[in-house]
Amino acid sequence: LICDAIMSFGFNHVYIIGGDGTHRGAIKIFDELREREAKVAVIGIPKTIDNDIALIDKSFGFDTAVEEAQRAIKSAKVEAVSAVNGIGLVKLMGRHSGLIAMYATLASRDV
Repeated sequence: LICDAIMSFGFNHVYIIGGDGTHRGAIKIFDELREREAKVAVIGIPKTIDNDIALIDKSFGFDTAVEEAQRAIKSAKVEAVSAVNGIGLVKLMGRHSGLIAMYATLASRDV
């Protein structure tokens, strides 16, 4: 259905922005278009908030993820200091690299 639409609109370039799952889908679209011998370029643009893609300085969403993580750290600190012997615990996402946690921690000055 997607390949039918690409061909009916006469596209010769398709840009796909996303993560691992999106790019797995892009490969399937590419394979189907190649099977149909369609002259369409399928370009994958990686998007990950983890900023863990080699050769790319900064990926889409990383700055926003770090800013939100800083807010969480600040909120945890406020909660922790408002109780006797309080502890603020923040769990940050990141598949393998931990760059969000590292950058947010370094920027917050509260850890």
